[in-house]
Amino acid sequence: MLDPKVILKSSLEGREISSIEAIILMQSYPAFAQEIHETANLINKRIHRDVVSFTHSNNIGYTNICRYSCRYCSFYRKKKEQGSFTLGIDDVLKKIAETPGINEVCIYGGVNTALPFNYYTDMLAKITKNFPALSIRAFSPLEIFFIGKKSRQTVAEVLKKFKEHGLASLHGADADILNDKLRKKICPDKIKTAEWIDIIKTTHNLGIKTSAMMLFGHLENEIHIAEHMEILRDIQKKTQGFTEFTPMPFGEHEKKLFMLEKLLKRGRREDYFGGEGQIVKIAAISRIFFGETIKNIQANWFRVGLDNAVKSLHSGANDLGETHFDRTAIKNLKPRAEMSISPAKLKRVIIKIGKTPRLRKH
Repeated sequence: MLDPKVILKSSLEGREISSIEAIILMQSYPAFAQEIHETANLINKRIHRDVVSFTHSNNIGYTNICRYSCRYCSFYRKKKEQGSFTLGIDDVLKKIAETPGINEVCIYGGVNTALPFNYYTDMLAKITKNFPALSIRAFSPLEIFFIGKKSRQTVAEVLKKFKEHGLASLHGADADILNDKLRKKICPDKIKTAEWIDIIKTTHNLGIKTSAMMLFGHLENEIHIAEHMEILRDIQKKTQGFTEFTPMPFGEHEKKLFMLEKLLKRGRREDYFGGEGQIVKIAAISRIFFGETIKNIQANWFRVGLDNAVKSLHSGANDLGETHFDRTAIKNLKPRAEMSISPAKLKRVIIKIGKTPRLRKH
């Protein structure tokens, strides 16, 4: 077995670690936690010095009606179900206007098969017309797939038209975990791994950037995490289209909706799930694994909590994510008290830990 110290030393010397070496580092935790965090921090300093970025952005859900029924999803509703909605385009514009000063808007929704194609192009065009300075990040690979299917267009045709109407980037949702055996268990209706990869590559090849995400803390193990990251790194080497990597923990509300404890194998390590150590661990190992290939490792303050995000900034992460989130993102369980954070507060947090804040535009 390879020595974790040798792996960490070689990564500091600029050598790219393999997926097997990433697995070894994950399995060496927490015994080598301090060495892993220190290595990730040094690599991050080499890339970003002490700069920490964030985006002044509003996330707006245009519909929560979805043909899928992913049990862990805290967002979707069925048509006519209480609380279901689809916003008119003017309503989307009003929501954008409620957060003056933002430099980006992120538009997301369920797979609502009732919406016509011109709903999407008109929305993009009107956002561009009314807020010309905004960068528009919108839709997931799954949304693009079914918008194309319904409108009888290829993914490339859909993306070209969306780009013409103002789309700047795609958000990298629906990746979840890029292993089809696990996808059958946690999101069986979603597109397969190969389809997700194909859509992302097509998007990048058209000059449209995307984010990259990973959902962890459910049924996966270290091998699945390494496999997922290897897929993303291979794509990035070919396209340079990912703006950041965001590991997303399976939250308490997702676990309850998914009834996760009933699906776990006996003997599973309890400390694997949702703990602070796991969040910081994944941030550190992803920095070591991606190095400069994906330069931005995001510890999203809303998804992991501000305290965990700050800890991750000392262990390889360099980005805190967006400033504003939509309350429609939470279903059934009590929503978090804080759905937004001011750029001024984020700057104070960053300066307090001795780093330099920077506003990032995708």
